[in-house]
Amino acid sequence: MGYIEPEESVFGVSLFERLEADSKPISLSQGPESSEVLRSIKRNVSNILNTRVGESLSSPTLGLVDFNDATAATLDLSIRIKLSIKRCLEEFEPRLTNVNVLVIKDDAEPLNLRFSVAAVVNTSAIHEKVKIDLLLDNNRKYRVIT
Repeated sequence: MGYIEPEESVFGVSLFERLEADSKPISLSQGPESSEVLRSIKRNVSNILNTRVGESLSSPTLGLVDFNDATAATLDLSIRIKLSIKRCLEEFEPRLTNVNVLVIKDDAEPLNLRFSVAAVVNTSAIHEKVKIDLLLDNNRKYRVIT
């Protein structure tokens, strides 16, 4: 049996994760474990950020714009990406509140773009601050690195 929350409650793990054939049952009285919720959030953050605006017909604003055509300086580009990440997470990851995104400078690898997301997880399973570090890799995919 999957975990079912009352409609007025905030989320634990995603519906699709609860429907997976190999997912373990979650207690109705206890809800999901906090580690499962954090794993679910990180997976969803990666999915959201690796979607491009317009790819989802049911939600056309889901995802980030394609920054490959950017002609602006790297600093300007990193600020635009930072603001876009913040907008996406505030709109499409309801388990996160008070989202703050920082650009992380890496002098050893100046061509890599790194970001740090600090937010509050507000679910029935946990109420705590979380930090998620992101890397835009060579394949132009956002990876959660923590």
